Amino acid sequence: MIAEFSASSIAFWLLSAVSIGSAAVVVFTRDVMRLAISLGVFFLTVAGWYLYFTHAFLAVAQVFLYAGGVLVLVLFAIMFLRRSKAGEPILESRHSTDSVVIAVGLGFLVVMSLRDRVPIALPQQAFPTTTELADILLGPMLPHLAAVSLLLLVACVSVLVVFGGERE
Repeated sequence: MIAEFSASSIAFWLLSAVSIGSAAVVVFTRDVMRLAISLGVFFLTVAGWYLYFTHAFLAVAQVFLYAGGVLVLVLFAIMFLRRSKAGEPILESRHSTDSVVIAVGLGFLVVMSLRDRVPIALPQQAFPTTTELADILLGPMLPHLAAVSLLLLVACVSVLVVFGGERE
């Protein structure tokens, strides 16, 4: 028997596989560059999930803020890693099973402590709609958002210039 798959179910399973795979690489890899690339893929799949659930504004925000901004900051951090005697960056992370156990334990404690305090269903109009949020952020505030992003870019480049050190 051949099962019929719709485009929606194919997108669901593809996003699921890529999300879980890239998250697993982020957690278990020891190479920091692979970690950064996998983190970028994971951020893009989260944007894909937003699109899958028809939240286009959140998908665009995810790409700009996380896949664009946070990933660039991670790559800046990689540039400032310790260097070997030959001048090459040491690009290995050191994960331990103790940290995994502690993270899972803390996550379990957070979920258990909040289970009675977080409502199961949100009120219908508790938050503005996506269109209203886009009008607020991208309407009259767009020049301010652009100015702040430019200022952040200048600050990041300044940090590179000041703390980049001299070449030997």
